Amino acid sequence: MARLLVQLKLRLLLNALRSSGSAEASFIISCFFALIVAVGAFFVLALFRNSPSSVDLTTVIFTLFAFGWLLMPIFAFGLDSTLDPATLQLYPLRTRPLAVGLLAASFTGAWPIANVIGLLGVTVGLARGPLGVLFAVVAVLLQVLFCVTLARLVTTTMARILRSRRGRDLAAFLIIPIFALYEFFAQVVPRLVSTGALHVSIFNGFDAWMRWLPPGLAAHAILDASTGRAGVAVLRLAVLAAVIVAFGVLWIRSLGRALVTADSSTQGSRVRSAGLPFVRSGVLGAVAARFLIYQRRDPTSLAYWGIAAVIMAAVSASAIFGKQHHPAVLLGGAIVGAAFVGYFHANAAGYAGPPFIYEAAALTGRRQLRSYFWGQDIALALIAVPLLFAVALALAAAAGRWEYGFFVAALAVASIGPALGVSNILTSTLAYPMAKRASSPLRQAAPGYTSYGLGGVLASVATVAITQIPMIVAVVLLGTGASAVWYPVLICAGAAYGFGLLLVGVRLAAIAAEQKLPELCQVALRSEMA
Repeated sequence: MARLLVQLKLRLLLNALRSSGSAEASFIISCFFALIVAVGAFFVLALFRNSPSSVDLTTVIFTLFAFGWLLMPIFAFGLDSTLDPATLQLYPLRTRPLAVGLLAASFTGAWPIANVIGLLGVTVGLARGPLGVLFAVVAVLLQVLFCVTLARLVTTTMARILRSRRGRDLAAFLIIPIFALYEFFAQVVPRLVSTGALHVSIFNGFDAWMRWLPPGLAAHAILDASTGRAGVAVLRLAVLAAVIVAFGVLWIRSLGRALVTADSSTQGSRVRSAGLPFVRSGVLGAVAARFLIYQRRDPTSLAYWGIAAVIMAAVSASAIFGKQHHPAVLLGGAIVGAAFVGYFHANAAGYAGPPFIYEAAALTGRRQLRSYFWGQDIALALIAVPLLFAVALALAAAAGRWEYGFFVAALAVASIGPALGVSNILTSTLAYPMAKRASSPLRQAAPGYTSYGLGGVLASVATVAITQIPMIVAVVLLGTGASAVWYPVLICAGAAYGFGLLLVGVRLAAIAAEQKLPELCQVALRSEMA
Protein backbone atom coordinates (compact mmCIF):
# COMPACT_ATOMS: atom_id res chain seq x y z
CA MET A 1 0.00 0.00 0.00
CA ALA A 2 2.79 2.44 0.91
CA ARG A 3 4.65 1.81 -2.36
CA LEU A 4 1.44 2.23 -4.36
CA LEU A 5 0.53 5.54 -2.74
CA VAL A 6 4.07 6.87 -3.13
CA GLN A 7 3.92 6.02 -6.83
CA LEU A 8 0.52 7.70 -7.03
CA LYS A 9 1.90 10.84 -5.37
CA LEU A 10 4.80 10.94 -7.85
CA ARG A 11 2.39 10.43 -10.74
CA LEU A 12 0.20 13.29 -9.50
CA LEU A 13 3.24 15.56 -9.32
CA LEU A 14 4.35 14.63 -12.84
CA ASN A 15 0.85 15.09 -14.28
CA ALA A 16 0.52 18.49 -12.63
CA LEU A 17 3.94 19.43 -13.97
CA ARG A 18 2.90 18.56 -17.51
CA SER A 19 -0.52 20.22 -17.35
CA SER A 20 0.54 23.78 -18.19
CA GLY A 21 3.44 26.17 -18.30
CA SER A 22 2.28 27.96 -15.16
CA ALA A 23 2.19 24.64 -13.26
CA GLU A 24 5.72 23.88 -14.41
CA ALA A 25 6.89 27.32 -13.32
CA SER A 26 5.17 26.90 -9.93
CA PHE A 27 6.85 23.51 -9.46
CA ILE A 28 10.29 24.93 -10.27
CA ILE A 29 9.76 27.91 -7.96
CA SER A 30 8.56 25.62 -5.16
CA CYS A 31 11.62 23.37 -5.54
CA PHE A 32 13.88 26.44 -5.58
CA PHE A 33 12.43 27.74 -2.31
CA ALA A 34 12.65 24.25 -0.80
CA LEU A 35 16.35 24.24 -1.69
CA ILE A 36 16.78 27.66 -0.07
CA VAL A 37 15.05 26.43 3.11
CA ALA A 38 17.21 23.30 3.22
CA VAL A 39 20.50 25.14 2.75
CA GLY A 40 19.47 28.09 4.93
CA ALA A 41 18.25 25.97 7.84
CA PHE A 42 21.35 23.78 7.72
CA PHE A 43 23.61 26.85 7.68
CA VAL A 44 21.75 28.60 10.52
CA LEU A 45 21.72 25.52 12.74
CA ALA A 46 25.41 24.94 12.03
CA LEU A 47 26.18 28.50 13.19
CA PHE A 48 25.00 27.62 16.71
CA ARG A 49 28.16 25.61 17.38
CA ASN A 50 29.99 26.75 20.53
CA SER A 51 27.12 29.11 21.36
CA PRO A 52 25.90 29.05 24.98
CA SER A 53 22.32 29.32 23.70
CA SER A 54 22.65 26.61 21.05
CA VAL A 55 20.02 24.30 22.55
CA ASP A 56 17.58 27.21 23.07
CA LEU A 57 18.03 28.40 19.48
CA THR A 58 17.68 24.85 18.14
CA THR A 59 14.42 24.48 20.07
CA VAL A 60 13.18 27.72 18.48
CA ILE A 61 14.03 26.46 14.96
CA PHE A 62 12.42 23.06 15.59
CA THR A 63 9.27 24.78 16.92
CA LEU A 64 9.08 27.09 13.88
CA PHE A 65 9.25 24.09 11.56
CA ALA A 66 6.46 22.39 13.53
CA PHE A 67 4.25 25.50 13.19
CA GLY A 68 5.02 25.60 9.49
CA TRP A 69 3.83 22.00 9.07
CA LEU A 70 0.75 22.85 11.13
CA LEU A 71 -0.33 25.85 9.02
CA MET A 72 0.88 25.31 5.46
CA PRO A 73 -1.19 22.15 4.71
CA ILE A 74 -4.29 24.32 5.16
CA PHE A 75 -3.16 26.39 2.16
CA ALA A 76 -2.18 23.30 0.17
CA PHE A 77 -5.39 21.41 0.95
CA GLY A 78 -7.03 22.24 -2.36
CA LEU A 79 -3.75 21.79 -4.24
CA ASP A 80 -2.60 18.40 -2.89
CA SER A 81 -5.38 15.86 -3.31
CA THR A 82 -3.61 13.34 -1.07
CA LEU A 83 -4.47 15.53 1.93
CA ASP A 84 -8.20 14.95 1.46
CA PRO A 85 -9.43 11.53 2.71
CA ALA A 86 -12.62 11.97 0.64
CA THR A 87 -10.64 11.06 -2.50
CA LEU A 88 -10.24 7.52 -1.12
CA GLN A 89 -13.74 6.92 0.29
CA LEU A 90 -14.91 4.77 -2.62
CA TYR A 91 -11.99 2.32 -2.44
CA PRO A 92 -12.17 -0.83 -0.23
CA LEU A 93 -9.06 0.02 1.80
CA ARG A 94 -8.32 -0.83 5.40
CA THR A 95 -7.56 2.13 7.59
CA ARG A 96 -4.17 1.21 9.08
CA PRO A 97 -2.43 0.21 5.80
CA LEU A 98 -3.94 3.31 4.25
CA ALA A 99 -2.54 5.46 7.07
CA VAL A 100 0.93 4.00 6.56
CA GLY A 101 0.69 4.66 2.83
CA LEU A 102 -0.51 8.24 3.32
CA LEU A 103 2.30 8.85 5.78
CA ALA A 104 4.82 7.55 3.24
CA ALA A 105 3.26 9.75 0.56
CA SER A 106 3.62 12.75 2.87
CA PHE A 107 7.39 12.24 2.84
CA THR A 108 7.39 12.28 -0.97
CA GLY A 109 8.28 15.62 -2.49
CA ALA A 110 10.79 18.42 -2.28
CA TRP A 111 9.64 20.00 0.98
CA PRO A 112 9.85 16.95 3.30
CA ILE A 113 13.32 16.21 1.97
CA ALA A 114 14.27 19.87 2.44
CA ASN A 115 13.09 19.70 6.04
CA VAL A 116 15.24 16.65 6.77
CA ILE A 117 18.32 18.15 5.12
CA GLY A 118 17.87 21.52 6.80
CA LEU A 119 17.36 20.14 10.30
CA LEU A 120 20.42 17.90 9.94
CA GLY A 121 22.39 21.09 10.56
CA VAL A 122 22.20 20.10 14.24
CA THR A 123 24.84 17.47 13.52
CA VAL A 124 27.26 20.40 13.18
CA GLY A 125 25.78 23.05 15.46
CA LEU A 126 24.63 21.06 18.51
CA ALA A 127 25.88 17.46 18.37
CA ARG A 128 29.28 16.50 19.79
CA GLY A 129 31.04 13.22 19.17
CA PRO A 130 29.86 10.12 17.29
CA LEU A 131 27.12 9.37 19.84
CA GLY A 132 25.77 12.92 19.60
CA VAL A 133 25.72 12.78 15.81
CA LEU A 134 23.89 9.43 15.88
CA PHE A 135 21.26 10.77 18.27
CA ALA A 136 21.01 13.95 16.18
CA VAL A 137 20.09 11.97 13.07
CA VAL A 138 17.47 9.97 14.99
CA ALA A 139 16.09 13.11 16.64
CA VAL A 140 15.77 14.90 13.27
CA LEU A 141 13.91 11.96 11.74
CA LEU A 142 11.56 11.83 14.73
CA GLN A 143 11.06 15.61 14.58
CA VAL A 144 10.07 15.48 10.90
CA LEU A 145 7.86 12.44 11.58
CA PHE A 146 6.18 14.40 14.38
CA CYS A 147 5.59 17.37 12.04
CA VAL A 148 4.11 15.18 9.30
CA THR A 149 1.88 13.25 11.73
CA LEU A 150 0.67 16.49 13.31
CA ALA A 151 -0.12 17.96 9.89
CA ARG A 152 -1.99 14.80 8.85
CA LEU A 153 -4.01 14.78 12.07
CA VAL A 154 -5.05 18.42 11.64
CA THR A 155 -5.94 18.20 7.94
CA THR A 156 -7.86 14.94 8.35
CA THR A 157 -9.78 16.23 11.35
CA MET A 158 -10.63 19.50 9.56
CA ALA A 159 -11.12 17.93 6.11
CA ARG A 160 -14.82 18.66 5.83
CA ILE A 161 -14.34 22.23 7.06
CA LEU A 162 -11.41 22.87 4.73
CA ARG A 163 -13.42 21.52 1.80
CA SER A 164 -16.22 24.01 2.48
CA ARG A 165 -16.37 27.78 2.27
CA ARG A 166 -15.38 28.01 5.93
CA GLY A 167 -12.11 26.33 5.03
CA ARG A 168 -11.45 28.85 2.29
CA ASP A 169 -12.28 31.60 4.76
CA LEU A 170 -9.83 30.15 7.28
CA ALA A 171 -7.08 29.98 4.66
CA ALA A 172 -7.72 33.63 3.77
CA PHE A 173 -7.63 34.71 7.42
CA LEU A 174 -4.28 32.94 7.92
CA ILE A 175 -2.81 35.32 5.35
CA ILE A 176 -2.91 38.11 7.97
CA PRO A 177 -0.65 36.54 10.67
CA ILE A 178 1.66 35.05 8.06
CA PHE A 179 1.99 38.44 6.34
CA ALA A 180 2.55 40.06 9.75
CA LEU A 181 5.34 37.60 10.55
CA TYR A 182 6.92 38.24 7.15
CA GLU A 183 6.84 42.00 7.69
CA PHE A 184 8.23 41.56 11.20
CA PHE A 185 11.22 39.56 10.02
CA ALA A 186 11.74 41.81 6.98
CA GLN A 187 11.36 45.17 8.72
CA VAL A 188 11.89 44.80 12.45
CA VAL A 189 14.49 42.07 12.86
CA PRO A 190 17.19 43.71 10.64
CA ARG A 191 16.79 46.99 12.56
CA LEU A 192 17.05 45.24 15.92
CA VAL A 193 20.17 43.37 14.81
CA SER A 194 21.83 46.53 13.45
CA THR A 195 21.19 48.43 16.69
CA GLY A 196 22.32 45.53 18.88
CA ALA A 197 18.90 45.12 20.50
CA LEU A 198 18.58 41.59 19.16
CA HIS A 199 21.36 39.20 20.12
CA VAL A 200 21.77 35.54 20.89
CA SER A 201 21.78 35.90 24.66
CA ILE A 202 18.12 36.99 24.79
CA PHE A 203 17.17 33.39 23.98
CA ASN A 204 18.83 32.09 27.15
CA GLY A 205 16.24 30.20 29.16
CA PHE A 206 13.72 30.34 26.32
CA ASP A 207 13.10 26.62 26.59
CA ALA A 208 12.33 26.63 30.30
CA TRP A 209 8.98 25.15 29.33
CA MET A 210 9.56 24.56 25.61
CA ARG A 211 11.91 21.69 26.45
CA TRP A 212 8.93 19.57 27.44
CA LEU A 213 7.24 19.97 24.06
CA PRO A 214 8.16 17.55 21.24
CA PRO A 215 10.58 19.97 19.45
CA GLY A 216 12.31 20.68 22.75
CA LEU A 217 12.57 16.97 23.56
CA ALA A 218 14.34 16.37 20.26
CA ALA A 219 16.80 19.25 20.79
CA HIS A 220 17.64 18.34 24.39
CA ALA A 221 18.08 14.67 23.48
CA ILE A 222 20.90 15.73 21.15
CA LEU A 223 22.49 17.83 23.91
CA ASP A 224 22.20 15.01 26.46
CA ALA A 225 23.80 12.48 24.11
CA SER A 226 26.61 14.94 23.32
CA THR A 227 27.38 15.42 27.03
CA GLY A 228 27.46 11.69 27.81
CA ARG A 229 23.95 11.31 29.24
CA ALA A 230 22.79 8.67 26.79
CA GLY A 231 20.13 7.27 29.14
CA VAL A 232 18.39 10.63 29.50
CA ALA A 233 18.63 11.15 25.71
CA VAL A 234 17.00 7.77 25.06
CA LEU A 235 14.24 8.64 27.54
CA ARG A 236 13.54 11.96 25.80
CA LEU A 237 13.38 10.34 22.38
CA ALA A 238 11.13 7.61 23.80
CA VAL A 239 8.72 10.29 25.08
CA LEU A 240 8.83 11.98 21.66
CA ALA A 241 8.12 8.66 19.96
CA ALA A 242 5.19 8.07 22.35
CA VAL A 243 3.74 11.47 21.42
CA ILE A 244 4.07 10.59 17.74
CA VAL A 245 2.33 7.24 18.31
CA ALA A 246 -0.47 8.97 20.22
CA PHE A 247 -0.97 11.48 17.40
CA GLY A 248 -0.83 8.62 14.92
CA VAL A 249 -3.58 6.73 16.75
CA LEU A 250 -5.74 9.85 16.83
CA TRP A 251 -5.10 10.37 13.14
CA ILE A 252 -6.03 6.78 12.25
CA ARG A 253 -9.29 7.10 14.20
CA SER A 254 -10.06 10.43 12.53
CA LEU A 255 -9.23 8.91 9.14
CA GLY A 256 -11.52 5.96 9.82
CA ARG A 257 -14.40 8.29 10.66
CA ALA A 258 -13.73 10.45 7.60
CA LEU A 259 -13.87 7.41 5.29
CA VAL A 260 -17.33 6.32 6.46
CA THR A 261 -18.99 9.68 7.25
CA ALA A 262 -21.20 11.39 4.69
CA ASP A 263 -19.89 14.72 3.42
CA SER A 264 -22.12 17.62 4.47
CA SER A 265 -19.87 20.44 3.28
CA THR A 266 -21.91 20.95 0.12
CA GLN A 267 -25.26 21.39 1.84
CA GLY A 268 -27.04 24.64 1.10
CA SER A 269 -27.01 27.42 3.66
CA ARG A 270 -29.96 29.36 4.94
CA VAL A 271 -31.03 32.34 2.89
CA ARG A 272 -32.23 35.30 4.89
CA SER A 273 -35.19 37.23 3.57
CA ALA A 274 -34.22 40.58 5.06
CA GLY A 275 -34.18 43.48 2.63
CA LEU A 276 -30.98 45.18 1.56
CA PRO A 277 -30.38 48.24 3.77
CA PHE A 278 -30.18 51.71 2.19
CA VAL A 279 -31.83 50.36 -0.97
CA ARG A 280 -34.33 53.23 -0.96
CA SER A 281 -31.45 55.60 -1.72
CA GLY A 282 -31.12 54.26 -5.26
CA VAL A 283 -27.87 53.15 -6.82
CA LEU A 284 -25.75 54.86 -4.16
CA GLY A 285 -27.52 53.16 -1.26
CA ALA A 286 -27.64 49.74 -2.93
CA VAL A 287 -23.93 49.81 -3.78
CA ALA A 288 -22.98 51.05 -0.31
CA ALA A 289 -25.06 48.31 1.33
CA ARG A 290 -23.60 45.59 -0.88
CA PHE A 291 -20.02 46.71 -0.27
CA LEU A 292 -20.59 46.92 3.48
CA ILE A 293 -22.07 43.42 3.58
CA TYR A 294 -19.20 41.92 1.58
CA GLN A 295 -16.58 43.66 3.68
CA ARG A 296 -17.91 41.57 6.53
CA ARG A 297 -18.74 38.32 4.72
CA ASP A 298 -15.92 38.07 2.20
CA PRO A 299 -12.73 36.71 3.85
CA THR A 300 -10.61 38.29 1.12
CA SER A 301 -11.86 41.74 2.09
CA LEU A 302 -11.16 41.08 5.77
CA ALA A 303 -7.68 39.87 4.86
CA TYR A 304 -7.05 43.06 2.88
CA TRP A 305 -8.03 45.24 5.84
CA GLY A 306 -5.70 43.29 8.10
CA ILE A 307 -2.84 43.49 5.60
CA ALA A 308 -3.31 47.27 5.25
CA ALA A 309 -3.03 47.66 9.03
CA VAL A 310 0.05 45.41 9.12
CA ILE A 311 1.73 47.42 6.33
CA MET A 312 1.05 50.67 8.18
CA ALA A 313 2.59 49.19 11.34
CA ALA A 314 5.57 47.73 9.44
CA VAL A 315 6.45 51.06 7.83
CA SER A 316 6.28 52.70 11.27
CA ALA A 317 8.41 50.00 12.91
CA SER A 318 11.57 52.11 13.16
CA ALA A 319 9.68 54.77 15.11
CA ILE A 320 8.64 52.11 17.61
CA PHE A 321 11.85 50.10 17.91
CA GLY A 322 14.34 52.84 17.05
CA LYS A 323 16.08 55.12 19.50
CA GLN A 324 14.81 58.50 18.26
CA HIS A 325 11.09 57.71 17.67
CA HIS A 326 10.98 60.27 14.88
CA PRO A 327 7.39 61.23 13.96
CA ALA A 328 8.15 61.43 10.23
CA VAL A 329 8.24 57.64 10.10
CA LEU A 330 4.76 57.44 11.61
CA LEU A 331 3.51 59.96 9.04
CA GLY A 332 4.96 57.82 6.27
CA GLY A 333 3.18 54.79 7.69
CA ALA A 334 -0.17 56.64 7.57
CA ILE A 335 0.37 57.56 3.91
CA VAL A 336 1.37 54.04 2.87
CA GLY A 337 -1.43 52.41 4.88
CA ALA A 338 -4.09 54.61 3.27
CA ALA A 339 -2.54 54.10 -0.17
CA PHE A 340 -2.83 50.32 0.17
CA VAL A 341 -6.46 50.66 1.23
CA GLY A 342 -7.05 52.34 -2.11
CA TYR A 343 -4.90 49.86 -4.04
CA PHE A 344 -6.74 46.81 -2.64
CA HIS A 345 -10.01 48.23 -4.04
CA ALA A 346 -8.64 49.72 -7.27
CA ASN A 347 -10.06 47.05 -9.59
CA ALA A 348 -13.74 46.78 -8.73
CA ALA A 349 -14.76 45.21 -12.06
CA GLY A 350 -12.05 42.55 -11.90
CA TYR A 351 -12.77 41.65 -8.28
CA ALA A 352 -16.53 41.49 -8.83
CA GLY A 353 -16.15 39.22 -11.86
CA PRO A 354 -19.11 38.32 -14.12
CA PRO A 355 -21.72 39.66 -11.61
CA PHE A 356 -20.45 43.13 -12.49
CA ILE A 357 -22.48 42.79 -15.71
CA TYR A 358 -25.70 43.03 -13.68
CA GLU A 359 -24.41 46.15 -11.93
CA ALA A 360 -23.39 47.70 -15.25
CA ALA A 361 -26.99 47.35 -16.48
CA ALA A 362 -28.02 50.01 -13.94
CA LEU A 363 -25.11 52.35 -14.77
CA THR A 364 -26.73 54.07 -17.73
CA GLY A 365 -25.14 57.48 -17.38
CA ARG A 366 -22.56 59.61 -15.67
CA ARG A 367 -24.83 60.34 -12.72
CA GLN A 368 -25.34 56.63 -11.99
CA LEU A 369 -21.61 56.02 -12.30
CA ARG A 370 -20.92 58.77 -9.77
CA SER A 371 -23.43 57.13 -7.44
CA TYR A 372 -21.73 53.76 -7.97
CA PHE A 373 -18.31 55.11 -7.01
CA TRP A 374 -19.74 57.15 -4.12
CA GLY A 375 -21.51 54.08 -2.79
CA GLN A 376 -18.41 51.93 -2.61
CA ASP A 377 -16.29 54.82 -1.29
CA ILE A 378 -18.76 55.50 1.53
CA ALA A 379 -18.73 51.82 2.52
CA LEU A 380 -14.92 51.64 2.44
CA ALA A 381 -14.49 54.94 4.29
CA LEU A 382 -16.78 53.76 7.09
CA ILE A 383 -14.23 51.02 7.77
CA ALA A 384 -10.98 52.72 6.75
CA VAL A 385 -11.38 55.88 8.86
CA PRO A 386 -11.81 54.20 12.27
CA LEU A 387 -9.32 51.45 11.41
CA LEU A 388 -6.46 53.75 10.39
CA PHE A 389 -7.36 56.18 13.20
CA ALA A 390 -7.06 53.40 15.79
CA VAL A 391 -3.83 52.04 14.26
CA ALA A 392 -2.33 55.55 14.26
CA LEU A 393 -3.07 56.08 17.95
CA ALA A 394 -1.80 52.59 18.81
CA LEU A 395 1.47 53.13 16.92
CA ALA A 396 2.05 56.49 18.59
CA ALA A 397 1.42 54.95 21.99
CA ALA A 398 3.81 52.09 21.17
CA ALA A 399 6.45 54.67 20.19
CA GLY A 400 6.04 56.34 23.58
CA ARG A 401 4.80 59.65 22.15
CA TRP A 402 1.00 59.63 22.31
CA GLU A 403 0.73 63.22 21.04
CA TYR A 404 2.03 62.07 17.66
CA GLY A 405 -1.07 59.91 17.31
CA PHE A 406 -3.39 62.84 16.56
CA PHE A 407 -1.09 64.19 13.84
CA VAL A 408 -0.78 60.74 12.30
CA ALA A 409 -4.53 60.18 12.59
CA ALA A 410 -5.23 63.51 10.89
CA LEU A 411 -2.89 62.59 8.04
CA ALA A 412 -4.43 59.11 7.75
CA VAL A 413 -7.95 60.54 7.55
CA ALA A 414 -6.84 63.06 4.93
CA SER A 415 -5.08 60.32 2.93
CA ILE A 416 -8.13 58.08 2.65
CA GLY A 417 -9.86 60.52 0.30
CA PRO A 418 -7.18 60.63 -2.42
CA ALA A 419 -6.50 56.90 -1.95
CA LEU A 420 -10.13 56.02 -2.72
CA GLY A 421 -10.27 58.64 -5.45
CA VAL A 422 -7.28 57.21 -7.31
CA SER A 423 -8.71 53.69 -6.81
CA ASN A 424 -11.86 54.84 -8.63
CA ILE A 425 -9.79 56.28 -11.47
CA LEU A 426 -7.74 53.08 -11.75
CA THR A 427 -10.97 51.05 -11.79
CA SER A 428 -12.18 53.08 -14.76
CA THR A 429 -8.95 53.30 -16.75
CA LEU A 430 -6.71 50.35 -15.84
CA ALA A 431 -9.08 47.50 -14.94
CA TYR A 432 -7.69 43.99 -15.45
CA PRO A 433 -9.06 40.45 -15.05
CA MET A 434 -8.44 38.51 -11.85
CA ALA A 435 -7.83 34.78 -11.39
CA LYS A 436 -8.30 32.44 -8.44
CA ARG A 437 -5.36 30.07 -8.08
CA ALA A 438 -5.39 26.86 -6.09
CA SER A 439 -2.14 27.77 -4.34
CA SER A 440 -3.53 30.98 -2.84
CA PRO A 441 -6.78 31.78 -1.00
CA LEU A 442 -6.73 35.31 -2.48
CA ARG A 443 -7.52 36.31 -6.04
CA GLN A 444 -4.57 37.55 -8.06
CA ALA A 445 -3.99 39.26 -11.37
CA ALA A 446 -4.60 36.98 -14.34
CA PRO A 447 -1.51 35.81 -16.27
CA GLY A 448 -0.09 38.67 -18.27
CA TYR A 449 -1.54 41.40 -16.02
CA THR A 450 0.89 41.32 -13.07
CA SER A 451 2.39 44.67 -14.08
CA TYR A 452 -1.06 46.27 -13.72
CA GLY A 453 -1.05 45.47 -10.01
CA LEU A 454 2.45 46.87 -9.56
CA GLY A 455 1.41 50.01 -11.42
CA GLY A 456 -1.59 50.35 -9.13
CA VAL A 457 0.63 50.22 -6.04
CA LEU A 458 2.99 52.88 -7.40
CA ALA A 459 0.13 55.12 -8.56
CA SER A 460 -1.66 54.88 -5.20
CA VAL A 461 1.41 55.57 -3.07
CA ALA A 462 2.68 58.39 -5.31
CA THR A 463 -0.71 60.11 -5.56
CA VAL A 464 -1.39 59.98 -1.83
CA ALA A 465 2.12 61.16 -0.97
CA ILE A 466 1.99 64.12 -3.35
CA THR A 467 -1.50 65.24 -2.36
CA GLN A 468 -0.62 65.11 1.35
CA ILE A 469 2.21 67.64 1.13
CA PRO A 470 -0.05 70.47 2.45
CA MET A 471 -1.11 68.31 5.41
CA ILE A 472 2.48 67.39 6.17
CA VAL A 473 3.45 71.08 6.09
CA ALA A 474 0.59 71.87 8.46
CA VAL A 475 1.71 69.14 10.87
CA VAL A 476 5.32 70.38 10.78
CA LEU A 477 4.27 74.01 11.39
CA LEU A 478 2.12 73.06 14.37
CA GLY A 479 4.84 70.88 15.86
CA THR A 480 4.58 68.63 18.88
CA GLY A 481 4.24 71.59 21.24
CA ALA A 482 0.87 72.61 19.83
CA SER A 483 -2.09 72.95 22.15
CA ALA A 484 -4.51 70.06 22.36
CA VAL A 485 -7.19 72.38 20.97
CA TRP A 486 -5.55 72.07 17.54
CA TYR A 487 -5.89 68.28 17.44
CA PRO A 488 -9.62 68.13 16.52
CA VAL A 489 -9.19 71.14 14.24
CA LEU A 490 -6.42 69.40 12.32
CA ILE A 491 -8.40 66.17 12.09
CA CYS A 492 -11.51 67.94 10.79
CA ALA A 493 -9.41 69.93 8.32
CA GLY A 494 -7.81 66.70 7.12
CA ALA A 495 -11.22 65.07 6.68
CA ALA A 496 -12.48 68.05 4.67
CA TYR A 497 -9.34 68.09 2.53
CA GLY A 498 -9.58 64.37 1.85
CA PHE A 499 -13.28 64.68 1.00
CA GLY A 500 -12.49 67.38 -1.57
CA LEU A 501 -9.85 65.20 -3.22
CA LEU A 502 -12.26 62.25 -3.22
CA LEU A 503 -14.90 64.42 -4.92
CA VAL A 504 -12.45 65.19 -7.72
CA GLY A 505 -11.50 61.52 -8.06
CA VAL A 506 -15.13 60.35 -8.26
CA ARG A 507 -15.99 62.87 -10.98
CA LEU A 508 -12.92 61.98 -13.06
CA ALA A 509 -13.61 58.26 -12.64
CA ALA A 510 -17.26 58.67 -13.74
CA ILE A 511 -16.20 60.56 -16.87
CA ALA A 512 -13.67 57.85 -17.78
CA ALA A 513 -16.00 54.94 -16.95
CA GLU A 514 -18.80 56.34 -19.11
CA GLN A 515 -16.61 55.83 -22.17
CA LYS A 516 -15.12 52.48 -21.11
CA LEU A 517 -18.09 50.64 -19.61
CA PRO A 518 -18.08 47.93 -22.34
CA GLU A 519 -14.36 47.31 -21.73
CA LEU A 520 -15.04 47.01 -17.98
CA CYS A 521 -17.69 44.38 -18.71
CA GLN A 522 -15.20 42.43 -20.81
CA VAL A 523 -12.70 42.54 -17.96
CA ALA A 524 -15.35 41.26 -15.56
CA LEU A 525 -16.25 38.38 -17.91
CA ARG A 526 -12.60 37.27 -18.11
CA SER A 527 -12.22 37.22 -14.33
CA GLU A 528 -12.45 33.93 -12.43
CA MET A 529 -14.52 33.97 -9.26
CA ALA A 530 -13.29 30.59 -7.89
